Amino acid sequence: MNFVKIAFWVVFATVGYAQEVRKVSASMTMRTNHKGKTTNTRAELCYATSGRMVTQFPKPSELYLFNNANGELRVYDPTKNTVLQQQNATYSTETTQFFFFLHNRKADLGLSSMGFSLGTTKFENGVMITTWKSPTPLAKNIKRVELVHKGQNPIFMKYVDPSERTIKKVFYYDYMKLGTVDFPQTITQIDYVTAKDSIVTKTAYGALKINEQVQSNLLEFTIPSNAKVIK
Repeated sequence: MNFVKIAFWVVFATVGYAQEVRKVSASMTMRTNHKGKTTNTRAELCYATSGRMVTQFPKPSELYLFNNANGELRVYDPTKNTVLQQQNATYSTETTQFFFFLHNRKADLGLSSMGFSLGTTKFENGVMITTWKSPTPLAKNIKRVELVHKGQNPIFMKYVDPSERTIKKVFYYDYMKLGTVDFPQTITQIDYVTAKDSIVTKTAYGALKINEQVQSNLLEFTIPSNAKVIK
């Protein structure tokens, strides 16, 4: 292992695995701004570290979204009693913020599991900046990812394409303790569609509770057996 990798992993060597967090409930508010128009989305969710997540969207019409670590997605509409079923790796709960932080993956936020390799590591102005090289399957769209940590917590992420254009920025902030884990309650993501067009999405989590504090029954909610399957 070269010096760069040693320096990187030493920073996170003392981070423990948050086994004591078994489940989390939260309210979620997502605000998206694009071309001067703002869309607000609110939901309640529960996540179990075993991989199951259930999200309830109350408006404009009630929907329940179920997904797991295998990328299985089901969307249930109680008004129509219908369920949409799909499966894709991008739907996996192992791509979510809850997985990264509660399973101690905040050192690279899942980049290594996606095939990215650690390039450079440098320290400046009290933060650590790592550069991750894209794997061949993604190289035509993403050249590298830059990840910034303050202490052991990620605070910024940037995606750069082969033409050196920044295509995405992600900011992590408003950290709080979930058990023994520092968890960012707010994430702001900027997707640069073109040089002059961007989509800004701010996701905020509130009323965060863990384990016995969780009063929601969402994780136990099941889709009725007579629901009509839509493909």
